[in-house]
Amino acid sequence: MYFSSLVKQELAQIRPQDRLEQKGELMAFVLLNGHIDKKKDLLSINIENPVMIKAVYFLFKKIFDYEVEIETIKRKKYRKNYLIKIADFKKLRYILSELNLIVDSNGKITKKQQSIDSKNSCTGHFSNKGFLRGAFMTGGFVNDPERMYHLEISCCCREEAKIIWDVLESASFSSKISRWQKKWAVYIKKSEQIFEFLQFIGLQRALLNLQDIIARKDLINTVNRLVNCETANLDKTILSASRQLLYIDIIKEHIGMDNLSDNLKEVIQARLDNPYASIKELANTIGGSISKSGVYHRLRKIEQLASCYLTKDVYIS
Repeated sequence: MYFSSLVKQELAQIRPQDRLEQKGELMAFVLLNGHIDKKKDLLSINIENPVMIKAVYFLFKKIFDYEVEIETIKRKKYRKNYLIKIADFKKLRYILSELNLIVDSNGKITKKQQSIDSKNSCTGHFSNKGFLRGAFMTGGFVNDPERMYHLEISCCCREEAKIIWDVLESASFSSKISRWQKKWAVYIKKSEQIFEFLQFIGLQRALLNLQDIIARKDLINTVNRLVNCETANLDKTILSASRQLLYIDIIKEHIGMDNLSDNLKEVIQARLDNPYASIKELANTIGGSISKSGVYHRLRKIEQLASCYLTKDVYIS
């Protein structure tokens, strides 16, 4: 939760200068958090985070040269909500039209039908970058990357989730839609996509923090994989060496070293001198022109000879 708060704090301090980017960000606030009171011809935007009040106030002032009303609503445990209100009906209709929004018969704010362009582009009415930044500030959440990778933008209905999903797809982000606890959410799971998304919407400080965590976790995972692989190889080497020492004891007892070829004697002596060395290490110890494959075939020959003299009390798995 702490990392998500840092992200929103930094986003709220960004003041976009591009007009389409400003409109995209404000459109997300109005679409996802706005409510129309048709009886009073009133638009209200409910915001919980006081830091975002300045961001929304700046956008209305910068785009429409309009100063909105701000009302504070006290909640339990010293918490507050903030309502941004637009009571001027003519101004309200103009603002919604400029933001490419309409009000349906139920008083629900929705987006006009329009195609969406490719990554980093604008639709003609708003920029994808601005819209996604506003959408994340409104209903976004990103897990602490120390624990897991998960980023989502929640909203009240499937139609809003589909709009967010469409914009993400147009910006080349792979996302999914789910419903959980009466809310709809559009989410991203892959660390690379989360990093690119946060970079796309304009983060810097939080992005450096995320990049450091991802690099450190990748390094730890790589080291763990190498250690596990090395441990598995070591266990396999020790098991094979123990079996070979058993075969050598059987050969000594039933055949005798004097009845073996010089090649087999050489490998047996190397194994006795280096009980738990790998085949490659045995080849290096013996030296000469013998290869790892040559040592392996000699050890197989020793196993075959010993197998002929195994009693019922000796079991080799």
